[in-house]
Amino acid sequence: MFLRKLTLHNFKCFSKLELNFEQTPTRNRQWTLLLGENGTGKSNLLKAIALVTCGSNALGEIVGSLDSWIALDKPSCTIQACLTTKKGEERELALKIRRGDTLSRLVNSNQKALQLIDDAIDNAERNYFVVGYGASRRLASSAGYAETSRYGNRADNIRNLFDAGATLHPLAAWIMDLDYRDGKSGLAMIREALNSFLPGISFHSIDKRQKQVLFETSDGLVPLEQLSDGYQNMAAWIGDLLYRVTETFRDRRQPLSARGLLLLDEIDLHLHPKWQRLLYDFISAKLPHFQVVATTHSALTAQQADEGELFALRRNARQRVELIPFIGSPQQLLVNQLLMSPVFGLATDESREVETAKQQYAQLKAREKSLSKAEQQELATVSSRLVETRPQRNTPLVGDPEMALLQRIEASLNAQ
Repeated sequence: MFLRKLTLHNFKCFSKLELNFEQTPTRNRQWTLLLGENGTGKSNLLKAIALVTCGSNALGEIVGSLDSWIALDKPSCTIQACLTTKKGEERELALKIRRGDTLSRLVNSNQKALQLIDDAIDNAERNYFVVGYGASRRLASSAGYAETSRYGNRADNIRNLFDAGATLHPLAAWIMDLDYRDGKSGLAMIREALNSFLPGISFHSIDKRQKQVLFETSDGLVPLEQLSDGYQNMAAWIGDLLYRVTETFRDRRQPLSARGLLLLDEIDLHLHPKWQRLLYDFISAKLPHFQVVATTHSALTAQQADEGELFALRRNARQRVELIPFIGSPQQLLVNQLLMSPVFGLATDESREVETAKQQYAQLKAREKSLSKAEQQELATVSSRLVETRPQRNTPLVGDPEMALLQRIEASLNAQ
């Protein structure tokens, strides 16, 4: 974990934004989770981190149109980051993009700032290891498999974050390569990782003749490419992540214990609510020394965040994007309470139909003495509809055993 502070000036929709990753004076927090409505810059914040940490060679491959990163009517934008090394030493990084810059001018004008990352990369490609995923995470076919260098390519590690058409490393090809190269030891890690995060199915074997990876499901043995879209997408990015980490740190006995930074846009994409509740624990357990910066729209995912880990991006009255930290621990709130907290900003946890009916009722009731006959009939209709559709808050929707367990736990806590 090494990202300590990020500051943006006139970068995309951010006139000024500062995000501190410091948990204590000597430790950075492992998780940072970002909420926000569409258009508040969640994805761009992740891209800013990737741009300033990728190094000059990778920067040339993924930066694209330079002017597109600069806020409208501004001459330049700046990304500043403070990193900490494994020894706790601080490193300052900055990337300034001027309107009208060419790629060569960009690299030359930022040469001194880029030198820190470039020198570290020259020493070892895996230094300041960063891997990122955008909201489009597609499974590649085995035909798309291409061998990479031992330490991979820094641009490839973050390309999916910038290019929605970028496919992930084909899981089936990598599993078969691991089987050929490392035998049972290599497959054991894949089996454990996939089985722990794909509920209801399990990795079974490799059909070498058909060049297929088989999973055991309730319908029997099914090839990876015939699993549901949800399973395929989860297997795609989890497999790609494991591939990039283990190939980069192949010389280590426990490559998943390495340090690095994981950037994930819409972290819970394609996840059933049950799976969303497992996400934090899964990544923390598999990559215990990785720092994670992720975005989400899900209250179930946000509920897993610890105190100081959850933030919301929101436009103020002047339409400038602000960063709002969640005060307290999301883990201590019910999902509906979290939805109605300032970071989500919902006025009610009732259905849209009930909310609209209540608004209608309030407006008509306020003018009750001056209502026309038609409006009086409308008020009666709305009142009747509210009685029929009001939420049954005292009716347990869980099974009797689960409710009995909850009641015993609450009684025990109240007795303390």
